[in-house]
Amino acid sequence: MSRFLIVLAIASVSLIETAGSAAASNGPYVGQGYDASSYQCINGVPVALDPAFTSFGIIRVTGGRPFTVDSCRQALWRQAAFGTSPPSLYVNVAYSGAYGHKVSGFCLTATAAEGYSGRYLQAYRIGCAESDFAFGQIVTGKVTPTAWWLDVEIGNSWSSSDPVLNQAAIDGAADRLKFLSRVAVGVYSSATAWNQITSGTGFRPASASGSWVAGDCTTFSTGLLAWLRQSGNTSSGADADYAC
Repeated sequence: MSRFLIVLAIASVSLIETAGSAAASNGPYVGQGYDASSYQCINGVPVALDPAFTSFGIIRVTGGRPFTVDSCRQALWRQAAFGTSPPSLYVNVAYSGAYGHKVSGFCLTATAAEGYSGRYLQAYRIGCAESDFAFGQIVTGKVTPTAWWLDVEIGNSWSSSDPVLNQAAIDGAADRLKFLSRVAVGVYSSATAWNQITSGTGFRPASASGSWVAGDCTTFSTGLLAWLRQSGNTSSGADADYAC
């Protein structure tokens, strides 16, 4: 074999190995884990973990809506920090003009790199304030979260007439959370919810890297790699999650 063909063959093998590695790991998660909230606590004490789902844990900080707190968040975090690889956190995000009075501090004058202005900038600042609030409601100690997740679901408040308001709020939440945490930020949703809230797969929050999908590993947003999928439950009643 000529020297040129040998080099070409080695390069081809290298490219195949690189592509295989990328396809096998789209994000920071491996194996199967769980996500938990106060529903997995009894009198403030977390129920025991399912040993088959301890590759990672994702703990809810907020209480189902922005500007609320999960009553068992700290105990669940401690459990996950000792029982899994570095766990992650998730927060609820939404848009409602009524949240405007919650905006304060940095977010009161925040500008958007995405170029939002007028009422869209106000929506962006609302999302910023949601993350500002949530970030201050958990003490992670010496354990750095693997990622912070934004929970985008139909059950929360959203504009039904202008999805760009919703997009701006999500962008504001993602940008602020990325700045505060200095770790990866992702988005949890389903294709149905994402389409209804943001108008479709074309919207990707600028500061988000991955998606956590309710269903299979098909991402709901072009540009966001599917890192996790949620399906079924663990034996302890928590939602079961799998690395994509």
